[in-house]
Amino acid sequence: MNSMLSNHQEYDGLIDKVSNGRHSLLAKYQDLCIGNRSLAFLLRYELLTSLISPIPGALGFFLRQFFYKRLFANTGRGLAIAANISTRCPQQVSLGDNIFLDSGVTLDAIGIRSHITIGNSIFLGKHSLLSCSSSTITLGNHISIGPNCYIRASRGPVTLGSHITIGAHTVIISGGPHYKRLDIPMMNQSGTADGITIGDDVWLGVGVRVIDGVNIGNGSVIGAGAVVTKSIPEYSIAVGVPAKVIQSRKSL
Repeated sequence: MNSMLSNHQEYDGLIDKVSNGRHSLLAKYQDLCIGNRSLAFLLRYELLTSLISPIPGALGFFLRQFFYKRLFANTGRGLAIAANISTRCPQQVSLGDNIFLDSGVTLDAIGIRSHITIGNSIFLGKHSLLSCSSSTITLGNHISIGPNCYIRASRGPVTLGSHITIGAHTVIISGGPHYKRLDIPMMNQSGTADGITIGDDVWLGVGVRVIDGVNIGNGSVIGAGAVVTKSIPEYSIAVGVPAKVIQSRKSL
């Protein structure tokens, strides 16, 4: 509980940095977008995101593969980055081997306890967003994430195994505001967040929604448009709102 409270306090601190008039606009920008106040890293970040990120074609791919290694915490072999990706606090993002970031992808690791770790052989579709605030997002290996997906870790971690297929427009969100107290705004209420775990060899259909506290077992299939509010056993086929298990893959 203490760690959850400290994470909540850090989240409030981020809001304070935005609204606090004592900080200059540059300081707010460095805290919220870059992750440190180093002038050298600020210049590097601005050069890459402003000048190199938008370059189209093969030249853009080549330049981003070469220069973005100096932006992220770690990058493996075979990194391919399409035009116009966005990243906040990139020194808290680690990338494995053979990563493809399609155009418009956002990697947002705001907060000192935040980190995004992406394994090997990962495809992130156009305009997908991975965002964490005082928490972590961890992706295993061999994962395909369709376009316009949103993975959010707020106070609770989001952990994906390996060999996972995620359809377009899927939303996976841990944490979020609490609402039991009436005397203070919901966004200021502290509470626990269990996080989300998705096992190996899982297929999430188009437009699936997964909320905090859910564990999707290995080998499961979640039908398009399902809202997963409770944990799903291994090798299950689940559909509907809320998602219900209709069959076991072991019986097919």
